[in-house]
Amino acid sequence: MTGRARFLRRHFPWLALCASAAAVADPLAYAVGEQSRIPLPASLDGVDARYLLELDWTYRGGRSTLEVLPVEDASGLEGPDSGAGVPVEAIHALVSEALRRTGRFDIAAAQESGAAGNPPRVADGVLQITVATYRAEAAVRVTNPRAGGARRPQAPRGHVALRVRLADAAGALLLAERFEAVIEQPRAAFAGQPAVEGLPAGVWRTPLGQALLAAVGRSTYRIVKAVGPLPPAGLVVKAEANRVWINLGAGSVSVGDELMVTGEGETLIDPQTGLSLGGAATELARLRIVEVEARFSVAETLAVTGTFARGDRVTPTRPAAQFEFAPSWSAPAAGEF
Repeated sequence: MTGRARFLRRHFPWLALCASAAAVADPLAYAVGEQSRIPLPASLDGVDARYLLELDWTYRGGRSTLEVLPVEDASGLEGPDSGAGVPVEAIHALVSEALRRTGRFDIAAAQESGAAGNPPRVADGVLQITVATYRAEAAVRVTNPRAGGARRPQAPRGHVALRVRLADAAGALLLAERFEAVIEQPRAAFAGQPAVEGLPAGVWRTPLGQALLAAVGRSTYRIVKAVGPLPPAGLVVKAEANRVWINLGAGSVSVGDELMVTGEGETLIDPQTGLSLGGAATELARLRIVEVEARFSVAETLAVTGTFARGDRVTPTRPAAQFEFAPSWSAPAAGEF
């Protein structure tokens, strides 16, 4: 980087942001710091954990329902030196909230019951998190190996590793990977997340707390990539004559988009268990968007094949847009993140 480029980047960081925005259209997520937002590449393998404490997601498509099973502990952390041990319930809450924030998932409680005595709601996928490593350890640093290996005082280091298994509703494995994060120098200015039951106050300023957030961020990013995008799905809010209002706004639909209104078809019952298997959707109408507001849009009817009303499902006829990513990752200079 030339001296002029370094000067511009240091004193006018917004120029770098504009250049990034021009180069990458709607990246899946940004790494967020005090000074900047940096678009993330397809793989986070080369991204240091300190940049993954807070992610800003741009996804505006459809959602699927994910069941997050109770977190398991395989770290071996036990005994009088382990403190409170691995906070598995707090980690479950962190993972569930991180997945919600992506915009890609609704989180279903285990064995969530349907309304009015209906069969339990079936999730589109099931996620199992296992804590493989969870420890605050000392990082020994040799300051001058040639002079007898003089050492600095040991510095604290947070080390967290999570094993992730994601399966679809039929049990097919979509993802089975390990995600690791090590933090030696915590970001002092990082405010962290809201208080989480089971975690001590001030944990987000410690190496262990920040390593936990980075491991959750790394695994969440990979989970979203594994399932891919869905077309945005909305509902009919109001229908009058040939105009229909739907709860999809800017970022989800554009003027000229065609959509389909569907209703529930015949419910299929499993002859062995007697449980509902759902039903095939029935097309009721075709719409075209004519106005788009921030939180809703207005469509005109192109064709009507059935009776539809408030609450019926609306989906675009076009396939979901694929995720976009930054072409590469470059760590920001000191003081620029």
